Amino acid sequence: MTSQDEARIAARYPKRSWVDYLVAGVAGAAVLGAVVLVIVTGVVRSDPPVAGMIRSFEVLSPTEAAVEIVVQRSDPATPVECSVYAQAPSFEKVAEQVIEVGPGEETLTSVEFTLTTIKEATSVSIEGCVTAG
Repeated sequence: MTSQDEARIAARYPKRSWVDYLVAGVAGAAVLGAVVLVIVTGVVRSDPPVAGMIRSFEVLSPTEAAVEIVVQRSDPATPVECSVYAQAPSFEKVAEQVIEVGPGEETLTSVEFTLTTIKEATSVSIEGCVTAG
């Protein structure tokens, strides 16, 4: 490489200043902070105090559906409320009900109930479970 080539390369790519290093350091710290925040949030939310799921449901008639839900609690003595809804083939909600699960002794609690609908339901879902009170 000749001295002209070195001069041309040096003019095109000047040496880095302290501002360049400062900006790179701040950007690196921001990325590291975001990664740590995502990890901490994932660990905290990975084990909620209460969770529910539909174990089974059966459409008994155009206005009734038998539902069984399972509620998992970290503290079985805590009462829980679960919001359950049913949908028709048109995806409209045809029934909504809040199910109260009282304190118990087991972390997994099974609850059976009947949902009264305004049209025939094709699916039943849990909107969410929260601790009562």
